[in-house]
Amino acid sequence: MNIGKILGKSHSNHLIIRAFNWESDKKIPDIGEPVYSSENKRIGNIADIFGPVAKPFISVKMIRSVDNHNEEILKNRGISLYTLPSSRKPKKKNYRGKPPTKNFPIKKKTRNINSKKK
Repeated sequence: MNIGKILGKSHSNHLIIRAFNWESDKKIPDIGEPVYSSENKRIGNIADIFGPVAKPFISVKMIRSVDNHNEEILKNRGISLYTLPSSRKPKKKNYRGKPPTKNFPIKKKTRNINSKKK
């Protein structure tokens, strides 16, 4: 999936990418997902997503094993970067107010009415 085009490099050696407009049917990439060039070479992992919701910026932490390739990419701003479609199932959300799972049963507190503190 094409995630956007390279804008430049930050002071912390992260690539800054300007994402395309997110549509409701497209999956937003997760933090930690690997990022690839058009030649299917791994560039790094998504470190952060920030900025406006409709067209955010993506920070990619580059991996050290392909430093020479990364320098070539930095020279050619505007190159599109990609992520692979994820086959992971989405995590179940645990909202507040819902009882915990059956592994952690709820313990009811009982109070003895006959015993009073003096």
